Amino acid sequence: ENARALLLSASLAAGRARVVLPCDHHTCLAEPRRGPVSVEGVAMSDSEEEYEYSDEEDQEDQDEEGNEVEIEIENAYYEGEDLRSSDARKALELFEKVVRLELDNDLDVKWRFKALEHAVVLHLNLGNFDEMVARFRDMLGYISNASVTRNECTSSINSVLEAVSVAPQGRENTPMLSKIYEIALTTLKQSVNNERLWFNTCVRYGKACLAAGDVAQVRKAVADLHASCRLPDGSDDPAKGTYLLEVYALEIQLCTATKDTARMKALYPKTLNLNAAVADPRIMGVIREEGGKMYMAEGRWNEAYNEFYEGFRGYQEAGNPRAKDALKYVVLANMLALSDINPFAAREAIAFQEEKEIVAMRSLRTAYEANDLTTFESTLKDKSNRILEDPFIMTYVAPLRRRMREQVLLALVRPYHRIQLSFIARELELSDEEVERLVVDMILEGRVQGKIDQIKGFLLLGDRSNVLAVKKFDAMASWAKSLEALHAGLSSITA
Repeated sequence: ENARALLLSASLAAGRARVVLPCDHHTCLAEPRRGPVSVEGVAMSDSEEEYEYSDEEDQEDQDEEGNEVEIEIENAYYEGEDLRSSDARKALELFEKVVRLELDNDLDVKWRFKALEHAVVLHLNLGNFDEMVARFRDMLGYISNASVTRNECTSSINSVLEAVSVAPQGRENTPMLSKIYEIALTTLKQSVNNERLWFNTCVRYGKACLAAGDVAQVRKAVADLHASCRLPDGSDDPAKGTYLLEVYALEIQLCTATKDTARMKALYPKTLNLNAAVADPRIMGVIREEGGKMYMAEGRWNEAYNEFYEGFRGYQEAGNPRAKDALKYVVLANMLALSDINPFAAREAIAFQEEKEIVAMRSLRTAYEANDLTTFESTLKDKSNRILEDPFIMTYVAPLRRRMREQVLLALVRPYHRIQLSFIARELELSDEEVERLVVDMILEGRVQGKIDQIKGFLLLGDRSNVLAVKKFDAMASWAKSLEALHAGLSSITA
């Protein structure tokens, strides 16, 4: 009897309406009594019993209301996502509703953070710049919240910065772009455990300023980035090799843009020394490409070819679309260097063999090898090939054309002891004066053994046996010099 009474009391306290109890080898239903119930001397009144029921019901009502709010928030968020492209204003209202409901009901920031990200972009697209900045500040206020993961934080900030950078409103409004980045950088600098995100954002800001031509802001970004990679004594922190590579890559791009060759020459060896310990193909692709441009500016075609090729490989390994442009520069430097190496034979280049711009560069090199000046010029000028749309290639079109004419001239004069300059001029599509200057330069460079008869307008070529002897001597001297350098290098290692 005592056991039955205890079970009944426990059931009533839990608010159950029906309890099944054992009774003489069969079951009986015990309904909760409305009068006092006594269990081992403890009585429960009607008011206490009603209180137990009402407390449980209130809790259930609150849970149901909370669930309804959460469902409403989730529905509003997804509906807003669907309307972003078709009805930006309605989508913005729905995202603002998500923020308001979570705040009013003291809920977690799960949906609020993502809704604020979308609200920032929508305000940008609608031209509401003040509201955009305000909502961006609100969003950044949650980056240290435990409910927001580091990946979510990184993704949302990058999404906003990308939207601002590519939108016409951002590209044409440099002060607004700078303000958004400065807000992000200030917040990230003050937050805990966001050093990498701050660094990446600062690098991104530097690149955006470089694209906008704001040299002063790029210099400031480089200075801030470099300061974060230094030890207390002011020297570079060797433990931050990857960070330093990114800083150097940005500064090297700045040197290229400002044509600061002296600074470029000082920086470039540092990047290669760091590369011995840390090799990030994404960053090294940028550095080697800029190194190739540096050597091109100095007319050092072979070194430029090697750098462009390494840059191309880095881009290709990292899956960077710049790989295609780097391959075009490889071909350009290859022709200027008079190299016999076929850049299209490389395994990495095979993936681009169907790309229209690469097909055009291949046709250009084929014409170059065949001394086919007509095809060379038509390929170069064909607008559908888009070769001359690249500003960097345009810079070297003149020396490339000269190289092509030099090759044609060498092939043209090879069978002769004496040849008219006017004939050469017709074949090269140049004036007599231009041909004479070209021949004089090639004689001075030692590429043509002969002299010009200006009175009769002839090029008189020398004894070819002497020419071959001189070339053989030069080759042997170069070989001996290389052996000496190799011996000196091995001696320094073993010393």
